[in-house]
Amino acid sequence: MSLHLRRTATTTCLLLLAALVVLLLPAHGSTPISGTSSAAAAPAGTAGVRAASAVPGYAFAAVLDRRPVRWNPCAPVRWTVNLAGAPAGAFGVVRAAVARIAAASGTTWTYVGATKTAPTSAVLPKTARASYPPVVLGWTDARSSDLLRAQPAGVLAMTRTAWFGVQKADGSKVAAVRAAVVAFDRTDRLPLRGPVSWYAVALHELGHVMGLAHVSDRGQLMASVLPRTAADLQGGDRTGLLHVGRPAGCVNVPS
Repeated sequence: MSLHLRRTATTTCLLLLAALVVLLLPAHGSTPISGTSSAAAAPAGTAGVRAASAVPGYAFAAVLDRRPVRWNPCAPVRWTVNLAGAPAGAFGVVRAAVARIAAASGTTWTYVGATKTAPTSAVLPKTARASYPPVVLGWTDARSSDLLRAQPAGVLAMTRTAWFGVQKADGSKVAAVRAAVVAFDRTDRLPLRGPVSWYAVALHELGHVMGLAHVSDRGQLMASVLPRTAADLQGGDRTGLLHVGRPAGCVNVPS
């Protein structure tokens, strides 16, 4: 899934666009299915194999068999950051945002150290594998990252995720998010904290990393237009994170 934020021409609000790539791979005794779906300017919660209906306060990017596609919350989510081009203090902001998302979802995030890997789509695997790269976050620009290239003027950040799974012999489906990359546009000038800040943007993007989609409730941080007064996760955001986090149980994808 890929989403990005941009500053509108007349306000400091942030508009998000969405696109999704889905790959479901076969397991023993299962029927392989694969496909892609994208929307250049999808309304909240419409991208995916079958997106969740809009729910007050939260929505999921994709749903299989009435369950949101998410990370396996019983395993640590590894993450890294590329600070080349980042504003001073950026690491503290990202680390705080990761800790906030981890606490709200009941998941464990493990920092594996800094990286020189650029936040581009090349980070994401094309097929299922035994191990996956850590979530990569970094500040870049349209010349250096295909995630930001050819995007509308004023784009602030873009997230893309990859998930893999199977359709079993009985027709049921199960999948899990396996990798993600977040590209922040280094040419934008935002404060580190507060509403419409890098911290708020990081929380929003990490919400997408976890499997959340945009919502119509304008008071939530996951709203399609980032609230100008919300500097932290709101009630709907926190509820959504519980549904994609540890309280919802483990995700076991047959290999």
